[in-house]
Amino acid sequence: MGTDLTDTSSLVGADAKTSTLEAACEPWAFTQSGPLRTGDFIRQARERGVDLDPSLLRELYRHGVLVPFVQIRDRRAGPPVVLVAPQLAAHNTSLYELLQAARLGRLVDPAAVAYRPRMRFDDRHQADVPRWWNGLLYSTYQLLLLTEIGRYIGRATFRWKMGLPVARLPAAHQSLTRLAQRYRTIAAVVTALEARYLPNLDPEWTRISGVDERDLGLWVEYRKNFDPIDLSARFAYAADQARGDAELLLLRAHGIDPVASGPLRQLVRRLPPDGRKYLRGPALVAMDYRVAAEILLRFCEDLAEHGVGSPVPGAATFGISWHPLCDRLSCRDQTLDQDLMDLGLSPHPRVVLAVEGQTEEVHVPLVWKALGYPDAPELVRVLRLGGVDRDLEKVAALAAAPLIRTRLPGHDAWQLAKPPTRLLVAVDPEGRHFETDQKIAKTRAKLLAEIQSVLKAQGVDRPNREELDELIEIKTWSQRCYEFSHFEDAELLDAIFAVDSGRNRRNRAQLLQAIVATRATGKDIKEVWSQWTPKPSKVELALALWPRLEAKIEACKVDEAIPLPEIVEVVQGAYALAQRWRYLSFVLSEEPRSAFAGEPPSVS
Repeated sequence: MGTDLTDTSSLVGADAKTSTLEAACEPWAFTQSGPLRTGDFIRQARERGVDLDPSLLRELYRHGVLVPFVQIRDRRAGPPVVLVAPQLAAHNTSLYELLQAARLGRLVDPAAVAYRPRMRFDDRHQADVPRWWNGLLYSTYQLLLLTEIGRYIGRATFRWKMGLPVARLPAAHQSLTRLAQRYRTIAAVVTALEARYLPNLDPEWTRISGVDERDLGLWVEYRKNFDPIDLSARFAYAADQARGDAELLLLRAHGIDPVASGPLRQLVRRLPPDGRKYLRGPALVAMDYRVAAEILLRFCEDLAEHGVGSPVPGAATFGISWHPLCDRLSCRDQTLDQDLMDLGLSPHPRVVLAVEGQTEEVHVPLVWKALGYPDAPELVRVLRLGGVDRDLEKVAALAAAPLIRTRLPGHDAWQLAKPPTRLLVAVDPEGRHFETDQKIAKTRAKLLAEIQSVLKAQGVDRPNREELDELIEIKTWSQRCYEFSHFEDAELLDAIFAVDSGRNRRNRAQLLQAIVATRATGKDIKEVWSQWTPKPSKVELALALWPRLEAKIEACKVDEAIPLPEIVEVVQGAYALAQRWRYLSFVLSEEPRSAFAGEPPSVS
């Protein structure tokens, strides 16, 4: 089986410069990502696509490739460590035991002491007492090495001993052990730095693990007093080395990430820590690399602010050329809205369908479902106006005014931060806004003027009017109200008769006469029951009328010659436009309309 275990060199990591023992005893170390026992390390390795077992971990330790971060001994092995740490150990059993061992001098760095051939890597054995464990702890950041040594692990041979597979690895090449030492140093430094930079790694929010609200001030004080120069000196880890290691990690991440480019990569990079648990294999490893790299780069930036080292260049420095620093987590070329828009996943509706009354509000979702459209509020959202005399300027400003991100370099156009939304108003032809074509034109002009005011506040003085025209559409029903436009007198009679409480109920002939007279005089359907007490519920009336409307929709599906109900035409038009705009990128030009390819011709 090759060289005996005892033939290994006396020191597993004799050339180590950065002690993991010192890293483990840094204030707040392991509070964000707790230390891993061997079983936990094996499970997390499998999530990243690497199969390990205790015998393989033992072989990796024997050859000095992957050595446990620290070991807790049964007896004192060195001087006690005076810890300056918050009272957070109770949140994690392994961290508690680590701190207790450090205080008692029972904590060692396995890479800095003589190789121990009898060290056990299994967590427990049937013959052991229930509370026994091997005392070995790993850092989460030691998982970074696994992808680098995948081929080496693949060279393992196995034999069976006492019913269990026992791995055997050949001696590691010197280049591999040097690379392993570099990654051990990275793991030690990042473990020491994690609590300082990880909680606010996302510039948009701060997230601290294992800290109660009442203890938040402890972290704020720790962050305030953190001295990057002191840590750099104690760990013999200069700014240039930190940047070089960070670029190495980013380069590795770019090479293995299955989503290496495009807007989907941007979304994955935005995942909060809780969201990263859904990643597996290379995608998870790539995220590990980027997190560690970002911590190192924040450390570099901190050193530069204290006058040590050079500032880390931004992505813009490299122009159109790719550089590892262009791939860091904090490098976000676009807003979240733009990333979602590029994928056709923006939650902002492409059409806001504004209807006047309760009957329409009830019917529109039912029509949507009857037409077989998906449940997709990001396509069309329904808004009830509650009357035709409501001023719609603020509705237009909120729903349809484009949100500008930036001016496109070298173009007379503006890039939008979210997809444009068309405000489609479908109302009764009455009132001071919609009774005549002239009033409709005047109302539309007011809405566009309000949108222009919103754009002016964003720095767009001369938006293309033809493009803005596509953002507002007003439709009125063919008759005085929605109900008369969609239902015959007999259908209305049956529905009203069904929802009336009975105290107002007249004979059918009288009620039909009232309906016919109301239609003939051009009044709203509500005139039929204007003198009734109590009055019928419009929601109940809408539900009573729905089977009639549904039957008409089904008839149109069978016979295309049958005219579509007006509300169906409106919903179909809204859906068609929303789908056309769903997967497009958008700009708003300042000059007269240019020749844009594709649909829609103006705002795309």
